[in-house]
Amino acid sequence: MAQARSPGGFRIARVHGIPVYLHFSWLIVFGLITWTLAAGYFPSQYPGLPASSQWAKALVASFLFFLSILLHELGHAVVALRHGVAMRSITLFIFGGVASMEKDPPDGATELKIAGVGPIVSLALAGLFWLASSAAALGPSARAVALYLAQINLVLALFNLVPAFPLDGGRILRGFLWRSTGKLQATRAAARAGTFFAYFLIVSGVFRLMGGSGVAGVWQILIGWFLKEAASGAWLGASLEEILRGLTVRDAMITEVATLPAHISLAEAARDYFARSGFAGYPVERNGEPVGLLTLPDLLRHPPEDREASAVQAAMTPLSNEIVPHEPLRTALSRMAEGGASRLLVMEGGRLVGYLTLRTVMRHVRVREQLAA
Repeated sequence: MAQARSPGGFRIARVHGIPVYLHFSWLIVFGLITWTLAAGYFPSQYPGLPASSQWAKALVASFLFFLSILLHELGHAVVALRHGVAMRSITLFIFGGVASMEKDPPDGATELKIAGVGPIVSLALAGLFWLASSAAALGPSARAVALYLAQINLVLALFNLVPAFPLDGGRILRGFLWRSTGKLQATRAAARAGTFFAYFLIVSGVFRLMGGSGVAGVWQILIGWFLKEAASGAWLGASLEEILRGLTVRDAMITEVATLPAHISLAEAARDYFARSGFAGYPVERNGEPVGLLTLPDLLRHPPEDREASAVQAAMTPLSNEIVPHEPLRTALSRMAEGGASRLLVMEGGRLVGYLTLRTVMRHVRVREQLAA
């Protein structure tokens, strides 16, 4: 799958300048697949092999399966980079892999190329492993592993070709519809298909669970739930992008900004500013110059008994992530998300000219959305 999503877990490699992360949830599915292969698949297919050989094949097959997923995601990443779409990361997690792009492709044709290459890579891997499974030069154990990898890569390719967002097939559908209907309506159609497919997986997973297929049923329900949430998020993201189109920070920032003096104590700040106004953050000034930002969490990190002896300037966050009024509003939101911040100072010519909070942006978005409706 190719999506815009934050990386998680720990970094294991960097390929073409793209950091590759292994999410902690990957360990769960790696263990589950290894156990399923060692306890079920290989014993049923090759009952004469000792248990140690079956577990060894299971470990190798699981590792190569996730390497196949990584190659699938790298296919997305390489094509995206060739078309000028920057990549944030690749993450392997419990449901497979995600190639996180900095932004959506600029047009439907680019979307088609980026989305289409993933299933092509998986089909190519399925063909290579199938040839390996037929090679007489390889031993029976190696051929058994190759045959499994041929089958699982074929399943991976076909599953991803289902025209349901956020699967590659859903992105291909969006790419086809983009030019005739526009990005927003194309995303709506692909997301609706994704939601329908997700509910199909959930309902059929419940029936499998009731029929005695415990692990398979639960797994299917989890995948369906993940796809439903991702499809909903894609539609909301596309709607937000459409609303924010052409808007700048100046359109949503607060221009009448109350500031905190850097020299006063945290006790005074809590008593005379935060408690009286109900605001959750203040720009901090020293001699009329902005020097940082003090938020309520910054203040609360200091116990009440220590606040009288601690100055605002010791607890504030120094200026580091300020923005300018003409910056696109969606860029400012991305910076908030990446930095985990809910407010940013707006600077122009070294002067504090405004204050941008996530709450004011969302209120601005809701009003524009209602007016558009």
